Amino acid sequence: MLSFLTACSGPAYLGKTYTPTQNVDIYLDAADVKKPYEVMGTSDVGQGFSSLNAVQEKVINLGKGKGADGVIMKLTEEVTGSQKSDFGSIENGKKNNTYSGGSVTNNIKVKKVQATFIKYK
Repeated sequence: MLSFLTACSGPAYLGKTYTPTQNVDIYLDAADVKKPYEVMGTSDVGQGFSSLNAVQEKVINLGKGKGADGVIMKLTEEVTGSQKSDFGSIENGKKNNTYSGGSVTNNIKVKKVQATFIKYK
């Protein structure tokens, strides 16, 4: 009944699979879980969804399908690149020209949800 790497049409999942559940409790910190549990699997979800609500719904449905009793979700940002913008100006003087300028670099970030699926003992 346990499998260790399961491929599906949704987010990648690494872990154990149990009989599907109907309810998945949501936690934002492991310290909030008051029942004894074991970690049954993990998934990173974020790309290809229109909103964080859509990501949360996908995580809950994945948890139900894998038989999780709960999921601990953590919002993260991953830097996927950067963008540099240069700027400057030249002032014409009587004897010489003066250049002043600089650049601004902005990181390109992608929001992701790290999901840890748990099974109560």
